[in-house]
Amino acid sequence: MFVSLRLGLFVRVVLVAAFIAGALMLVLSARTQPEATQPGPSAPTSENVRGSERPAVEVGYRVSGTGGAGLNLRACPDVDCVKVGRLDEGAAFVATCWQPGSDVSGNTMWLSGEVDGRAGFAAAHYLRPDTAAGAPACPDPAATLAR
Repeated sequence: MFVSLRLGLFVRVVLVAAFIAGALMLVLSARTQPEATQPGPSAPTSENVRGSERPAVEVGYRVSGTGGAGLNLRACPDVDCVKVGRLDEGAAFVATCWQPGSDVSGNTMWLSGEVDGRAGFAAAHYLRPDTAAGAPACPDPAATLAR
């Protein structure tokens, strides 16, 4: 009987120690993970995107699938935004990044770039990349046109 009491006490001590260790792990892991709503020091912001800290990536595309109608360049990634330029079928378009916008034939990706010195967005549904690699995601939608 003396042995069974000692074994029961040992099990209780191990369970309490495991509980304390688990609680400590939860508390410590919560303190080391940054919250998703607050950007960390390495997260891109509009201040450090505009500067020379982040080199612009330029990827070539060609307008395709418009049936000869061409593609409009818009002030924001939405079909209702103001037209700021136009690209003919087969024309080259150099994009720096993409961001989500309004749906165009099932595709919500819009590419940011310039046409005749005017910055804007073109629907990715009508653009085919010249290379296998596409443009990266825009780091901050507010900073996209500030370049």
